[in-house]
Amino acid sequence: MKKFTLLAIGEAFRYQNEEYSKTGPLTASRLANGQSRMIPRHALVETVGEGTTQTQAAQQCSALDGAQVREAFEHYHAGCLEWLRLAQEELSAETTDQIRAALVLAKRRFLAELKLPE
Repeated sequence: MKKFTLLAIGEAFRYQNEEYSKTGPLTASRLANGQSRMIPRHALVETVGEGTTQTQAAQQCSALDGAQVREAFEHYHAGCLEWLRLAQEELSAETTDQIRAALVLAKRRFLAELKLPE
């Protein structure tokens, strides 16, 4: 038994009679169906296969689909622009333009890092 926080990302473990793979600092994916769940940092878990880091769930998790990533980012970017639109009454035109330009630049960098077209 060890604390959840001591597991490596991808390591398999058993918690509350279910088997999981650690996917983040507070999250895990159920091996049976891939469903995500939050796991408390202090939770005591039982490792499955000593030192296993390439679990069934980790192998099933392929690279994210570019179209899904792009769609999620577009929603985020649209939300940022909407907040900027709502705040522009309180900001100078120059500040609004600078923020808008920074958001566009950040979007370009994000897409370039993932090698996605603009």
